[in-house]
Amino acid sequence: MKKNELISLSISVALLLAAASASASVYSAMNQADVSGNVQGTSNHYGNTTGGLGLRGSLFSQGFFGTAKFRHQFGPAFDGYTGGDSNTFGLKVGYLFPTSPVLAVGPYLGYEYNHFGETDAYAGYHASQALDNLGGGVYAAASLPFANVTGYLGYLGGVSETSHVSGFPPLSYNRASDLLQMGVNVYYPLVANLDFYVGLHDDDFTESGAPNLLRGDVGIGAEF
Repeated sequence: MKKNELISLSISVALLLAAASASASVYSAMNQADVSGNVQGTSNHYGNTTGGLGLRGSLFSQGFFGTAKFRHQFGPAFDGYTGGDSNTFGLKVGYLFPTSPVLAVGPYLGYEYNHFGETDAYAGYHASQALDNLGGGVYAAASLPFANVTGYLGYLGGVSETSHVSGFPPLSYNRASDLLQMGVNVYYPLVANLDFYVGLHDDDFTESGAPNLLRGDVGIGAEF
């Protein structure tokens, strides 16, 4: 099974479970502050597997919602380098329509910035790639008797893409890479307003040279 099919299936199953469950509220699923660790793999040729840390916050009020995330990976996206890292910052703003007492679905506008860096200490070489993407998609949140679930599917168009190799001026591309994103988080209650959560996410860039990423998250979320 391809990774896109795997994540699509995961989201579909989560939403089907939500539609069939007893009444609850999506507020606990959408008002969260999270910290997580992850394992991320690059599916391109010569792709690398790295670990990372992430922060995420989500607010929900009267149907309107916003999410913000920051993620740092401790290693380059591609193999064959002595060092490097990746940094991601993302925002989503949208509106959720209640489709049942436990499920809300709606559109969102999204922005994401990614910076990928690679270093070869022996050759004195450092390269980086920075991408800005803007677009939107569909977001869903559900509150179940046993867990809270959020999921999304989005397409962000390329706004800018810049590559930089040490010793040379930065190179900006006329056509920036678009970004297809999908993912699901499942939150399990621990004590009081504290949750344990797991997530599966896929980020696929459309242009060659940019990494396609599959990531698994494990973290702690605090409801408020």
